[in-house]
Amino acid sequence: MSCIHIQRRELILPKRQRGFFAPAAISSAFRVGAGDFDGTNDYMTRGAGLTGAADSKSGILSVWVRLDAGLGTQRLIGSSASAGTSADRWRASRISLSGPFLIVGNNASGTIILQITSTTSYGASATWLHLLASWNLATAAAHLYVNGVDDLAGGGTLTNDTIDYTVGDWGVGGDSNAGNKLDGCLSELYLATGQYLDFSVAANLRKFITASGRPAYLGRDGSKPTGTQPIMYLHLNKNEAVANLATNRGSGGDPSITGALVAADTSPSG
Repeated sequence: MSCIHIQRRELILPKRQRGFFAPAAISSAFRVGAGDFDGTNDYMTRGAGLTGAADSKSGILSVWVRLDAGLGTQRLIGSSASAGTSADRWRASRISLSGPFLIVGNNASGTIILQITSTTSYGASATWLHLLASWNLATAAAHLYVNGVDDLAGGGTLTNDTIDYTVGDWGVGGDSNAGNKLDGCLSELYLATGQYLDFSVAANLRKFITASGRPAYLGRDGSKPTGTQPIMYLHLNKNEAVANLATNRGSGGDPSITGALVAADTSPSG
């Protein structure tokens, strides 16, 4: 009587099927929440400077915003020379009713040395917008992208000088003195000072926004895009308590919420 020998072969699964997710898999499954600022009461303040910040000539900003009302100037993030004043040192805003995005940086004397704007103006809409910018004043380089498309207006100011990132208070969703409040939603706010990426390089662009127009995974502490933890990274997981938006995953310390911030009813990650 003959016997049939059956050879057993082990099925080797790819790493992502054995509980390990490659970066691309993480990014495609990345789901974020957002905070809804009401334009009347809600904003955040650091109450001081950002811990560990240093004045420099460069920086990177990435933030997702939904503009819910066509008010005047609406501050996304900014610093002032002292709490309760409007002596700005650095700020990112949507300026005027249905206006463009504006990023401005001042030196320690209050002189504007960085000023870039978007070509396109943006009014109230249910659509999420991704504002991504970088600047290096030492080389007069600047980039501004909205939803992955180059939107940098001509002209502007790129003076070879040092931006004062270390003075005064910081506000998110409004000025630190409660002015210029945002009526809209914010998600994935990332600010790195003293760093720079060229966003005309597609690989650098994809560090922050996926090819499908969704938020890219920035790492638990925001260090994935550059290898260095940013000074600010405000992140919410999908369905996480909105109060946790005031937990800074970056290195600069936590802001505090003023008002009754609520969770946004939509998300840039869908």
